[in-house]
Amino acid sequence: MVLIVFMVPSVYGLSTEPTVIITGYKISPDVILPNEVGTIEVTIANTAMQASKTATESVGSDEDPFAQSITVPVNAFIESATLKTTDFTVLSGWYQDIGEIGPGQSTTLTFLVQAPGREGLFFPEVWIRVRGAESVKYPIPVNVNTRHTLIKQPSIRLSRSIPGNITPGSFFDVTLGLQNEGLASAHDIIVEIITPNTSLSSQSPERQFIRELKSGDIKTVTLSFQSDNDIPIGIRQIPVRISYLNADGTRLIQNEQVGILIQGMGELGIAKQILDPEQVYLGDMFSLVCRIENTGTDKAKSVRATLDIPFDGTKEAFVGTIGPDNDAPAVFTLKATQAGDIPFHLTIRYKDDFGLHEEVIPLHVFVGEQNGSGMIIILVLVLLAGAGFLYWRRQRQP
Repeated sequence: MVLIVFMVPSVYGLSTEPTVIITGYKISPDVILPNEVGTIEVTIANTAMQASKTATESVGSDEDPFAQSITVPVNAFIESATLKTTDFTVLSGWYQDIGEIGPGQSTTLTFLVQAPGREGLFFPEVWIRVRGAESVKYPIPVNVNTRHTLIKQPSIRLSRSIPGNITPGSFFDVTLGLQNEGLASAHDIIVEIITPNTSLSSQSPERQFIRELKSGDIKTVTLSFQSDNDIPIGIRQIPVRISYLNADGTRLIQNEQVGILIQGMGELGIAKQILDPEQVYLGDMFSLVCRIENTGTDKAKSVRATLDIPFDGTKEAFVGTIGPDNDAPAVFTLKATQAGDIPFHLTIRYKDDFGLHEEVIPLHVFVGEQNGSGMIIILVLVLLAGAGFLYWRRQRQP
């Protein structure tokens, strides 16, 4: 049980389950007479614009497949929708297994009802059950032949447009769309951005002002941000607070969040080239070690290095994964079949969150014509033999 309790936060960190809200309703006729039949139309929408989950897909060629994590959107599956009331008689409108609604999408449900025999203002509730998320209960005001009228209210819905290639240390823009789906105008709208930490800073004013947003109107606000090189990889949430005045002058506050996905990028290069032995001569076997370093902001995975040098030997090396600010060796065993200053290229292939990459780095190695160590040994032996002969001659002289 203790393990299950500790595992729950990590499970929820893998995905964000969407839910739905009631974005509008319509009563037909506007005022229903006692015992009269009318309709209640309700519009529901998926609120989780950035709802996502982590999945794994296989990419690459058949000879070199590998798996990578991707972020895919999650739909809201509506299991049922009913109209709960003790005053009205629901003639039709019991919905089961309605289906999925994608992020930002909406659908309309219609309930056929018969009004009660008495006058008044009634509030039947729409109950919506979403699989894996919280259920929704929303009261719908219905006027049954009464003089009481409802004050029309504004209702602002926030949409988000976020770039998909945000990396540490980059600039990016987020576009917010504010749509008034209510029945009245919203005045003195203030959009306030609250940057969560020092790793993410706002490059535009953190308070945006809109004088008026009439019913059905849409206004867009563009915000600029910069992330530093130390921002953690993953989903970061930017709090957004929207406040506005309704018809009676009351200021309403609406708290939202904008989720952005920070993706790292690997960047590989050569830190050092080592020859063993340091001096190579024609016909020698030698080792070439290239230390590959990652100066990027994320892991470089499935790293492979190949040479196009005109020598015999092993010209391909599998390195594996190289983390940021780390390096790893690529070792090649070769035989020098040509002499001189030999140019060649080292090709590095790897993948990160943005896909497959290739770096081609020019290198060269100098190969001597002939190894002089044998001649030196022969010369030393000749000198030693000559010295021995002179010593022998001197010993035989009287």
